[in-house]
Amino acid sequence: MNLHTPAWFGLTALLAFLSVSGWQNGWPLPVVTHLILAVGSFPLILAAMIYFTPVLTRSGTVPRWITRLPLLAMLAGGIATIALRQNMDWIGLAIPLAILGVAVGLGWTNRRAAKALGGAHPGLAWYQAALLCLLLGLLAILTAWLWPEQWAPLRMLHRHLNLLGFVGLTAIGTLQVLLPTVASYPDPQVGKRLRFDLRYALSGTLLMAAGATSWLWLSGLGLVAWGWVLGQFFWAIRAHYRQILATGGAALSLLLALVGFALTLLATLWQGGVLPLPLFIALFLFPLVTGALAHLLPLWWWPGLPTPRRTAAQQKLARYTLLRVGACWIGGLGMMAESPWAVYWLTGSISLFLGQLLGCLWPSNSPPTANH
Repeated sequence: MNLHTPAWFGLTALLAFLSVSGWQNGWPLPVVTHLILAVGSFPLILAAMIYFTPVLTRSGTVPRWITRLPLLAMLAGGIATIALRQNMDWIGLAIPLAILGVAVGLGWTNRRAAKALGGAHPGLAWYQAALLCLLLGLLAILTAWLWPEQWAPLRMLHRHLNLLGFVGLTAIGTLQVLLPTVASYPDPQVGKRLRFDLRYALSGTLLMAAGATSWLWLSGLGLVAWGWVLGQFFWAIRAHYRQILATGGAALSLLLALVGFALTLLATLWQGGVLPLPLFIALFLFPLVTGALAHLLPLWWWPGLPTPRRTAAQQKLARYTLLRVGACWIGGLGMMAESPWAVYWLTGSISLFLGQLLGCLWPSNSPPTANH
């Protein structure tokens, strides 16, 4: 199996997610969040973008050197985490490495889009906007490192551009295609919706990032813009919710992640315009990643035509969805309430899914047989 398949970054992301157990056990909050986001989520999202870009541009295979970018992202995230734990001078190495990876990835997607016959799928523009937001967020924290007097507002800008911009834009753009695929229902308007709504999602992200650092009323405008995007998406889902519920598994997890994202955005109204990190991680990110991996990781692990083993893996990973998502939501709400038990719910949910995955994937080198 290709060592650079996104499947490996899915597994390492889940391992990084287990660091949530340190949230209320003496680990500094920035260290925990950077393990989850910079070491776990950043490489996985970048690997998924690289995987889907040839599909969205109807182009050829990915150059091998491009598949190394998630490893560079993981290295940068690891150095940044060490810097927060040990010596902030290491930020001067971590941020340029991350900027290099993002800039190369953005340039590569731009070239693929320019050469796409008939134009690229509008979903690619969401990836490009997400990478641009991440690039701005990295530049913001680099500026903060060089200009400590402005650390607080620039760090807040960095946080919102990364969470709403990079993770949010990537996730919502992907979900609009992935959810109908997983739940097996048609969405003929998805291309038009993606093309039209990106301006609102990007504007909402920038407004909420600016509002969190200075003028609160800008956050309100950003929330309205994001509300339009999510409202359009939920309206498109309304006729198919029974199909999603009947499908269950990955589709249900993705739908609940979308609901969690909407609730997290609404919670900024009670948080002074600041995106509540526990809710973002527990209500949105964890259900999103587990739901996406339940469907995609078997496809990445066993590429090509469907096999009995791959189908069986997807069916096994569809189990216990409500238990996993419910535990994540209880954990997130508990963390907001500063409950000492909250992290156990989150750790239990991720451990359950990780155990399911490992049970499905190994041993994986022997060819599938009728018994699989």
